[in-house]
Amino acid sequence: MEFSFPYRVRPANLWVLSMMNIYRSFTGVVNIVFTASMILVAVRFWAQTGPGLHLLIVLGIGLFPVVQPLLILARSRRIAGAMPDNMRMDFNSKEMIVTTGDRNSHVDYWELKSVLRLAGMLIIYTRKRQGYILNREALNGQDRRLYEFLSKQVR
Repeated sequence: MEFSFPYRVRPANLWVLSMMNIYRSFTGVVNIVFTASMILVAVRFWAQTGPGLHLLIVLGIGLFPVVQPLLILARSRRIAGAMPDNMRMDFNSKEMIVTTGDRNSHVDYWELKSVLRLAGMLIIYTRKRQGYILNREALNGQDRRLYEFLSKQVR
């Protein structure tokens, strides 16, 4: 079975992946507890504090639900902007080939660590701590077939 896809990672793909990784981990629990605590602090002490502390309380409440996602989006844009446009991923019976211009990178299937389907994306992790994202547009309806194919290759 062979597959071939244009490889273009969009900032929104990286943002979704980062946010999902944060809120599926202990960090997400800390973010939620901190935000809830700040809301309770605001309810309890708002009338007794001045404008300076009001600003700090509002910043504390907005830190994880507003500021953190915006910073992650800015980082995602920077990462996606640094990637070349003419990339492609090919999968054959022996390996995965990532092509950038005239350079090829070969990844044997024994190097694959895991394959995940999340939020309309297929995420491929290697043992070398690399990750590849194929989004819904690139997969063009073949996500299930590719996922099943790669799942059989992971050891």
